[in-house]
Amino acid sequence: MRLKDKVAIITGAAQGIGAAIAEGYGREGAKVVIADIVDGQDAVAAVEKTGSEAIYVKVDVTSQEGCDAMAEAAVKQFGRLDILVNNAAMYGNIVKKPFMEITTEEWNKVMEVNTTGPFHCTKSVFPHMKEKGGRIINVGSSVLFEGPLGFPHYVASKGAVFSFTRTMARELGAHNINVNSLAPGYTQSEGSKKVENARTTKGPSSEELVLQKRCLKKSGLPEYMIGTAIFLASDDSEFITGQLVLCDGGASFH
Repeated sequence: MRLKDKVAIITGAAQGIGAAIAEGYGREGAKVVIADIVDGQDAVAAVEKTGSEAIYVKVDVTSQEGCDAMAEAAVKQFGRLDILVNNAAMYGNIVKKPFMEITTEEWNKVMEVNTTGPFHCTKSVFPHMKEKGGRIINVGSSVLFEGPLGFPHYVASKGAVFSFTRTMARELGAHNINVNSLAPGYTQSEGSKKVENARTTKGPSSEELVLQKRCLKKSGLPEYMIGTAIFLASDDSEFITGQLVLCDGGASFH
């Protein structure tokens, strides 16, 4: 078990990629905090089925106070904090449309959740990691290399996540904290289904378009992120920091 007795906070872990990573961490022996603004008891149950322990903490990552309470709850329950996966993001509620139709309010909301959220969470866990080290994994997206039409605020937010990853790797390296970014491609998650169902344009589905570009001709599934997420959280990646790891079946290169 590569994460035995480690304690991990995973934001946005009630469903999709976050829930898959949580279950994978549980199988590797980690104790997991399911942190989400929506109910995460199903994800807790899934982790417990692996034989590990988990708790659900309701958190809005746009609140620094809420993120601080999340980190404190993790330490209170499990006695330590080793891993943070910044996975929470605003995506499923985005309606693709021309940039001139996107309001400043919509732009700011996406940035607040997707970029300020990881900033808040990183500030919250740092006091608990600075003496003994740790792992921070920021979940980005391959869209920053593709620049797809219809949601420039989301694309810009994920570009910012990678830039934030780089500067945090520099600043936190002296404390033996590795900071990396995991960048999934188009994934068959609840959020992707919402975006697809809400689109107003005709033509091939997003999945069909991505499959044309993908080297591996199969659908992207949340569970495909687990192995990379475990690697970045374990001692196997001890000398890797400030990096972006694409996990998109070869749809994009950088």
